[in-house]
Amino acid sequence: MATTATPTAAVGTEPDPAGLPAVLSVVHLVGITEAGMEGLALHLAGRGARVSGSAHSDEVGGRVADRLRAAGVSVQGQLAEAEVGELSAMVWSRAVARPHPELDAALSHRVPVLARSHALALTCAEFDGGSGLAAVWGSHSTATASAALAHLLDDGRTGWILNTPAPDAPAGHHGAARLVVDFSPDTATHETVPASPAYLPPGALARPTPAPAAMLITAIDPTAPHHEDLPAALAMAEHQARTASTVVVPDIAWWNKPLTFLRERLADRVGPEVVTVGYSSRCGVRITELERVDGGGYWAELRYGKTKVRSVVPATGLHHAVMATCAVATALVLGEDPDALAQRLARFGGVEGSMQRLGTRRGVTVVRSRARHVSEVARDLQAAGELADRGSVIAVLEPDGYARTRVQADSLGAALDRGHRAVLLPVAAGLPVLDVEDPLEAVAAAARKSLPAERVHTVRTGPSSPSAEEIVAGHAKDGDVVLVIGTHRAPAVAERLLALLDTTP
Repeated sequence: MATTATPTAAVGTEPDPAGLPAVLSVVHLVGITEAGMEGLALHLAGRGARVSGSAHSDEVGGRVADRLRAAGVSVQGQLAEAEVGELSAMVWSRAVARPHPELDAALSHRVPVLARSHALALTCAEFDGGSGLAAVWGSHSTATASAALAHLLDDGRTGWILNTPAPDAPAGHHGAARLVVDFSPDTATHETVPASPAYLPPGALARPTPAPAAMLITAIDPTAPHHEDLPAALAMAEHQARTASTVVVPDIAWWNKPLTFLRERLADRVGPEVVTVGYSSRCGVRITELERVDGGGYWAELRYGKTKVRSVVPATGLHHAVMATCAVATALVLGEDPDALAQRLARFGGVEGSMQRLGTRRGVTVVRSRARHVSEVARDLQAAGELADRGSVIAVLEPDGYARTRVQADSLGAALDRGHRAVLLPVAAGLPVLDVEDPLEAVAAAARKSLPAERVHTVRTGPSSPSAEEIVAGHAKDGDVVLVIGTHRAPAVAERLLALLDTTP
């Protein structure tokens, strides 16, 4: 998956988008550096659309913005109002939940304003039918699965739109024959799910329903603010599944029990073909071997009818290996050559920031995790324990969103018992001011039920308060693994921790 995104048309030239609706020919993305938006921007640029975007001041000069500019996408703090009238559409990220002047300007100029999900559906329309569209959906755990599927299907004619890219690979790419899309709604930290779309001209832009040839559904769980309870999550999963020709579903006892309910629902009436993936002989794709190997990774063997795939899965943590294996199963369902799949799987580099080793200083290894749902947090902590052969695990957790943290506080606190010490960062919030009770103390209280109170630290901003990296550096010992979990401020904490360990004797 070392493909380089194709630059967009130069500013001032007429775009010639390959198969795109006219409404996406000259498009501006609000919140372009947010998860999910980068991939969409790169894919549209690769298809010849003229793409621009705006980002928060902290992100305009950041790494994601630089990647976009390298692909010919203009990134700035705010689009001038005079330029808004030249757009065919404006797309906004759900992470932008507050009022925004660019959206107001678009409305005043009667420029269509689309939610990302609407723009994504329009983008996929060209690939519907046959084996042109492959998708991944789930309440969580889609990042590894979708990145692996894009990598496995990357034959030079396959494109993708991912919420999180693989290391050193673009989050989006255009391929003429096929498209892989991560349809997970859980792309970024936010507190609400705003209505979609914001503005459409009368009689224009009906939203198509993508029809994937195959859809891998990874997990079904309540995920505030998207799915407040299991029935809501299950209803959405069934809706997504019935848009596909074939649905690929894990059938592993410890993985995700609600997937059983989905399989039962799909069996109740005529619908898509359901292919299960698991260890049982009754599974459509059988995992006959998935064992951890010395030096890291797993050895996997899968059987699909008379077809067999045997390969190393370069993953940290059994749960990530399972998702990569399910991606292989989806590729087999689509008719991919098993030998080619085995070769590509062995080269899969994982997901940027997901169980990614950043470095070792003073014998202390720092690892990043993008986990946001409690199930992902617990499993990444368990995987970190496998890395700490002769030491302990220190968890640095940035809870994701007030709405989600309030619901998951007890479970998050309980999950932290997989580590030896917990350092809790302030909750990442999608809005700058929230008149609600801070749920961080509830997480800390739950953590202290299984960890000694002196091993649970909450980080508060203040001139005399120690930073997270100072707390960790003061307790970390040779052989320890520090797992830094989160996607907002957490990555910067990980980098500062490495620098501090470098300078601390």
